Amino acid sequence: MTSTISICIPIKLNSRAEIASALASEYGTDYVFLGRGFQSTVSNESCQIEISDRNTSLSRAFKLLGQNKITDATLRQIAHHRQIVYLTSSSTGYHSCLQIAKLAQVLLNIGGIAVKVESAGIAHEKDKWLAQYDSHDVFEIYSLFVGLIEGDDCYYSCGMHNFGKADVAISLTEDVGLAIYVMNVFNYYRLTESAIVQDGHTFQPDIESPTYQLHWAADNEHETDSLLSNPYGKWYLSRVDSFK
Repeated sequence: MTSTISICIPIKLNSRAEIASALASEYGTDYVFLGRGFQSTVSNESCQIEISDRNTSLSRAFKLLGQNKITDATLRQIAHHRQIVYLTSSSTGYHSCLQIAKLAQVLLNIGGIAVKVESAGIAHEKDKWLAQYDSHDVFEIYSLFVGLIEGDDCYYSCGMHNFGKADVAISLTEDVGLAIYVMNVFNYYRLTESAIVQDGHTFQPDIESPTYQLHWAADNEHETDSLLSNPYGKWYLSRVDSFK
């Protein structure tokens, strides 16, 4: 099973040379480009980096994926970006997400405008990323890398493969507010507990909520070569009382 953490940062600088110069001005030798790598010389944390020309449709993508949380002012800045920086990591897991989140904030501090998590299909304002990238609150890190989506026949999360975990899905017949709560609690539980989750197990987010039975399924929401595809599959939660 393989997957990749991938994020996109539109930036106001014109070239790789300008980005390198801004890094040196702000951070000295603490962060460097090494070929296709971007590395902290202090912690040795690193990821792959690719810099490409501006994309005239990028602001539309941020507006669509930002779930109405990207301001018009930010969208205007994105529309006038000069370059796009892509950071990727072939290593997944909680530590890997923290590492790439930290490297992303460095670029935001030298001219980055906002963040689009390509491997989750969500976008964030710069201020949100800077406020949460090094949080000790697991849920705040989780919310940077995972989105919740209303599909054709279920609600589901997208992005748990960034943490090396299967996603979760729940029927569209569930109240949307309850569905969001249950999926977030289920994902949070698996990130914070050493839980063994198996087919047929049950899960109850709290004593007042319904109990759900777990059924594993392959990720059929995305093509296998998509950055959104989850090779770990998904856990479909069905209300226990629906079997009675």
